[in-house]
Amino acid sequence: MKHLPAAIASIVLAAASVHAAASVHAAAPVHAQQQTPPVPTSAAPTPPSATATIEELARIRARLLALQEAITQREALPEGLTSLNEAKEERARLLEQMRRFSAQTTPVTVRVPIDPRLVEVSNRMSPDFGPEPMKGMVRRTFINHFADTVETDLSTRGSRAGITVDLPVAMLTITGPQWEVEEAKAAMQDALPGYLQRVLELEAIEASSRDSQRYLREREQFIQLERSTVNIDWEGGALRDLVKAVRSTVECNVVLAEPSVGTLVIPALSVNRVAPEVFFQSLQSIPLAEGRQLSVSVIAPEPGATDGKSPTPVETRPVIVIAEKLSANPIDRPASVTQRIFDLGDWPGAEGAGMKALIEAIDFAMQANGTAEQMKVRFHEPSRILFAKGPADSIRLVGEIVDVIRNQK
Repeated sequence: MKHLPAAIASIVLAAASVHAAASVHAAAPVHAQQQTPPVPTSAAPTPPSATATIEELARIRARLLALQEAITQREALPEGLTSLNEAKEERARLLEQMRRFSAQTTPVTVRVPIDPRLVEVSNRMSPDFGPEPMKGMVRRTFINHFADTVETDLSTRGSRAGITVDLPVAMLTITGPQWEVEEAKAAMQDALPGYLQRVLELEAIEASSRDSQRYLREREQFIQLERSTVNIDWEGGALRDLVKAVRSTVECNVVLAEPSVGTLVIPALSVNRVAPEVFFQSLQSIPLAEGRQLSVSVIAPEPGATDGKSPTPVETRPVIVIAEKLSANPIDRPASVTQRIFDLGDWPGAEGAGMKALIEAIDFAMQANGTAEQMKVRFHEPSRILFAKGPADSIRLVGEIVDVIRNQK
C-alpha cells in the first residue's frame, strides 16, 4: 500500500474541516455506527448544553488565533478592526470570556475504544510510510496514521488536544482541556467513515488488478489535472475577483493591462477542467455591460528552453494578458448614440454640387474614423434638412464639416 496514507490524508482533513465549519457536535465515541451496539466509554455523558458551549469556545479560539497572528506578524487585520490597538483590546476581551469557561478548560484524559473495523484494517494491511515507517520504537499503522491526521488538523485550528494510541488494548487516549477533548472525539467520529471507505477502496484496487500502479499513476494525473485546470462556479462580479478566485486554485500568470480592466463585471458562469489560458480566452466571447468586450492575449514560452544544467526543457507557464477590446470608435455604445438635424435652408450650396461635396466630405470623414457603418446621413431636398444619427463624436464631426463647407467662399 505504497503512499496510501498520503492519498487518504486529504479525506480525513476534508471531513474534519466540514466538522469545524458546521456546529460542533456533542461528544461521542470514536467508533463509527455499527449493526451491534457500540462499546460504551468510561467518559461521563455530555450534557445537553455541551454542543453550544463547545461551539462558542471554538469561535473564541479561532478569533484569538486571527488576532494573535495580526498582532505578532503585523498582517492584515481581521474583519471589523481598523488598528492594532483594537485588535489587542478585542483579544483581551476574548481572553476574559475564555476565563468564564474554567470548568470546560480543566485538563482531562479520556480513553476511547478504537473502532473494530479500523483495528481489522490495520492488522490485515501493512501501509508503506516511506523512509520513516517507525515512530519511536513502534511501527506505525493505519490507527496511528488516522490519529495523527486528526490531531494535526485540530492543531492547525489551535487545539491543544493530544491523541495517542494504545494498541495492546485497542484504545485511543485523548488529553487536553475538557472541551477540546470533546471536540477531538467529534472530529474523529466525523472523519472515520471517509477514512475507512478510502482505505477499503484502495485495498480492493490493489487486490483486484496487477495494474494497480498504473491506476495510482492515473489518479495522480487526475489530481494534477484538477490542480492545473479551472474548476469554478462563478456567481458574477468584478474581473479582478474572478482572476483572484482562479489563482487561488490554479497556478497561472494573469496580467491586467490596466487597473480599470479589473472593474469590468463578468456575468455568472460555470466551467470544469479548462486550461487557464483557454478559460480566459473564452471571456472574449462574453458580451459585457455597455457593449464592452475583453481582449485576451496568451504569450507562450519559447520551446526548448533549458535551465543551463540539464537538457530537459524547463517547465514554464504562459502569460495571459487581459485588456479591454478597443472598437474603431471607443464610444460606440448604445448610450453614446445620438442624432442631429441641420437646417441648410439659408445655404445656397444646398442645391447641386455643393450638397454633393458636403455628403462626400462627411462620408470621407466617417470612413477615416471607422464609423461609416454606424452612421446614417440623409438629406431631405424639399425642406433642405440634413439628418444625421450615430456615435456622439461622429455627430460632432459632421457638425464641424457642415460649418466648414457652408463657410467656404
